[in-house]
Amino acid sequence: VTPEVATGAPLTVTIPAGGTTPVTWHLTAPDGVDSINWSIDASAGKARDTLSVTQDVIPAVPVEVWAATLMRVTETSSLPLQAPAGALAGMGFVDVRLSATLAPPLEGVRRYMQAYPYDCFEQQTSRLVVAGDGAGWDRLASEIPAYLDGDGLLRYWPIAELRGSEALTAYILSMSAEAGFVIPEEPRAAMLKAMKSVLDGRLKRDYGWGGDTRLLRVAALGALARNGAAKPAMLGQIGLTPADMPTATLAEWLMIIDRLPGANTALRTNAEAVLRQRLVYEGTRLDLTDKGRAAWWMMSSDDEMALRALHAVLGRPGWSDEEAKMMVGAALRQSRGHWDTTTANAWGAIATRKFAKLYPAQAIRGTTTISLGSESRSQSWPMTADAGALRLALPMTQTPLLLRQTGGAGPWAFVSLSAAVPLRAPLFAGYRVGKTVTPLIQAVPGQWSRGDVVKVRINVEAGAGRNWVVIDDPVPPGATIIGNLGGQSGLLAAMAGGGNATPSYVDRGKGAWRGYFEWLPEGKFSVEYAIRLNGSGRFSLPPTRVEAMYSPEIRGQLPNAPVSVVMR
Repeated sequence: VTPEVATGAPLTVTIPAGGTTPVTWHLTAPDGVDSINWSIDASAGKARDTLSVTQDVIPAVPVEVWAATLMRVTETSSLPLQAPAGALAGMGFVDVRLSATLAPPLEGVRRYMQAYPYDCFEQQTSRLVVAGDGAGWDRLASEIPAYLDGDGLLRYWPIAELRGSEALTAYILSMSAEAGFVIPEEPRAAMLKAMKSVLDGRLKRDYGWGGDTRLLRVAALGALARNGAAKPAMLGQIGLTPADMPTATLAEWLMIIDRLPGANTALRTNAEAVLRQRLVYEGTRLDLTDKGRAAWWMMSSDDEMALRALHAVLGRPGWSDEEAKMMVGAALRQSRGHWDTTTANAWGAIATRKFAKLYPAQAIRGTTTISLGSESRSQSWPMTADAGALRLALPMTQTPLLLRQTGGAGPWAFVSLSAAVPLRAPLFAGYRVGKTVTPLIQAVPGQWSRGDVVKVRINVEAGAGRNWVVIDDPVPPGATIIGNLGGQSGLLAAMAGGGNATPSYVDRGKGAWRGYFEWLPEGKFSVEYAIRLNGSGRFSLPPTRVEAMYSPEIRGQLPNAPVSVVMR
């Protein structure tokens, strides 16, 4: 942005009387802002008009958390830090959040969930749980009838062609109860009725990925138990021993037994013994002997299993010596300041808040000082409730972060390193991604002009079948995503190689085309859509992404070259 515009001073342009030529400015979007507010004042003689516009600014290379850890501050604490390879200079920072309790601060989780780009019903709910946004939940809950299918199961999106999901319905009933969110009575009754039918085996969906239906019955029984609609006799309908349960299901089983007065105490004893045998620690990081067994088709993951195990034992007799160790171990499972999936982050928020109530913060006195290179920050204790992170600029070369405590025992420090790192080469981790761009309407051959129409084709090779996979392809600012143009549909995928999968839901947003697949099998396929170029300028775009949303380690990314569009 020119200095005049950046400082708010007016930029004046005089148009000759009777002139009809459009007036344009090409300005560089500033770094570090989410939006720009423009005020336009036009006058001619006594005539005057004003216009205010807010323009979103989406970074082509966002600043993201690249590393995070937990440590206790002592008189001689030190941690070597360095910017990731390829990081852009001047755009990174180091945050140190100090805490008097082992319960980790959830700021990194909140930031991740707030920026998370996808928005099915589960993801919206999990985001609200992490934020503790009861008012937002009330608004979302009022829309539940649009998401219910004829059997009382929730759909991921309010599209009539989509089937409801047993796993999603159980998750929403359970998570809303844990978070204290209220579901309106009529849809709640329909959802609970559906869960009873799932438990009885009368309601079952057939999916391409299969899966052990007994796990769904445990999830359904857990949803009923949290909502006061379960009976001890229902325990006999599961047909699955604790030893055969993945840890997330085992944690749910323990919760169910606790919620059912009169349940056999031997069931509890057996389940607890199995859980204890599965807990292992890599240093202080919590791990599980059955990692890799998470039921991804039920939105479960390794992080979610560890967090569910922690939540299940908090406040349970006989576990007090293990709880603090498990909380630290679960916090250290975070990568880049958050856990791996949206459901894991929601369960992590629930478990962390429960731990904080059971183990209030200890009194810390004195002063904590942190230093990185030539910069220093200090925090006096007791610390105010709204004290934010201590932030320092990220060094480009390895530099020790020094933490010092004077005047008593030190607090816990949650250190995160954030940087902007461009994707220089394709990333293939389970998905290989290719992209071709073809003109459908092009005013000047070999040059993109405003008004041109473009066909985009995304080619994907999937190394493994997964449910709920998203293709996320950015479009140039101002472009309109269109459908049914030249025989190409922007709503349904054109599948290649004899494939028969199509997106279950398509989101044509301002900044990206996103296609969501309820089930994407192993193999090769392609999807096409069309856009009309409406803005002129040189636009940098984020990478094209393919991701299994509940197995995020299975992903692919493809860097996009800048796009230049001329005025005509």
